Amino acid sequence: MDISLKNWQTAYSILGETPAVDMHLDLPGELLFRHQQGEMEVIRKRYLPDWKRAGIRLVGASVYVEDIYLPEAGLRNALMQIQALKEELRKLEGQVLLIRSKADLDRVVSGTLIGIILYLEGMDFLGTDIGLLEMFSELGVSGASLVWSRRNILACGCCRASEVREMRGGITETGRAAIQKMKELHMFLDISHLNDDGIQDAFLEEGIAILATHSNARTVHNHYRNLTDEQIVKLAERGGIIGLNGCSMLAGSHENGRHLEMLCAQSRYLMRQAGPEHVCLGLDLCYSYEMARRELDMNGGQGNDCLAGHKELVFLLAAFLESGMEVEQVKKILGENAITFLRRILQ
Repeated sequence: MDISLKNWQTAYSILGETPAVDMHLDLPGELLFRHQQGEMEVIRKRYLPDWKRAGIRLVGASVYVEDIYLPEAGLRNALMQIQALKEELRKLEGQVLLIRSKADLDRVVSGTLIGIILYLEGMDFLGTDIGLLEMFSELGVSGASLVWSRRNILACGCCRASEVREMRGGITETGRAAIQKMKELHMFLDISHLNDDGIQDAFLEEGIAILATHSNARTVHNHYRNLTDEQIVKLAERGGIIGLNGCSMLAGSHENGRHLEMLCAQSRYLMRQAGPEHVCLGLDLCYSYEMARRELDMNGGQGNDCLAGHKELVFLLAAFLESGMEVEQVKKILGENAITFLRRILQ
């Protein structure tokens, strides 16, 4: 994608003055993998330099449990991921902060700290023990999705990014009980991996903040992991936000390689449907996680990621501007919308 010098300059200027937010990164799981391989201080070495370069001030860190740990070892794995994250944060005191409250968020936005919002990407490991959500809340977990892309006792997930198929079945009685507990704990509900039936059920739940941390528009790229126009509109009406997903299989660029063009098309369509106040970034950059999972070095690749890490965030902003977005719209997507949403829901 050809980008003018003016738009490059404006993109760098925006990064310098607007806190950037990525609402979805499988960080705790990667940390655990790398710790088990003997690598420590992963955030400091692998992420902090790029976060600072890209103006990243807040990251949504999701606890995702692999199939191989379920069901018996799932709870242990989830707790170990959180422990790995906290071990890293202890060594980054004064630089990176686990956000537990609105006051913590304000500290991050008004200062120089980088904030971490911790949430669960699926709750398979809870089984019917919904009361355990209270323990996770005490550990600093701010929200959760009922499912990842698989069926569990709470609901049915949508298909995986590598698949294109419809999965049926809504939220179960146990799932509704989980949502009630989440309401009590002031947790948000993430619908990015719910199937269509489950999303419809979720919109019937009142009194809980709903968002899609990493989803795209199905009209732009016909994949069941993406949201329909009706879902996008309803989510906006609920005051939710939608995180632009940077996975090429969901953006629609996995075959043609036009990553920036498809991310621009996705973001512009989401804004048209939801309104410019309801779109943010949930880039779902998975390559580093996958390399840790396979015990391989990164070697500068990017796998299915549309961007080769947060260091390329300026490329996306420049592409947004080249596609005709206004500067204020770019700032909203970059971080303002996510910060506004979190400030509204955090206690």
